[in-house]
Amino acid sequence: MLFFAVSKTISETGFLKDLGVAVVECKGCSMSKFGYPNDEGRPEHPFYEFGMQEELSNILEVVGSPWAKEVQLQQKISIERIWGARSTVWEASDNRYQKHFILLFKEQTFECIADDIVVRLFAKSFSEAFTYVHKRLDEH
Repeated sequence: MLFFAVSKTISETGFLKDLGVAVVECKGCSMSKFGYPNDEGRPEHPFYEFGMQEELSNILEVVGSPWAKEVQLQQKISIERIWGARSTVWEASDNRYQKHFILLFKEQTFECIADDIVVRLFAKSFSEAFTYVHKRLDEH
């Protein structure tokens, strides 16, 4: 994911300060959603009352997420249906627990179920960030 990073406070110019372009990798992402709510709609988010309004960080982890548990159960059921009695692959990874991350942006919210989120690069321009991502894609 690429996004323009800005300061949380308004600068002396009257605008948010441009901090560059971040490249964030969602490692082992199983599912994601992007869009609503924006910052004005955030109070209606189901996790708002559980600390989201404090927003000390723009990257949050939901501990004990029902969505993460639901995705894990769906994966387990699929593996059992596909592999049947040979589902030892799942049993070996049954302790694998993916995390529910929420990234708060000004006009959107991004949520994902993933193993981890890693900031790979903080670039000065979108073109520099895109070049980095393009090189990474070429490696695969």
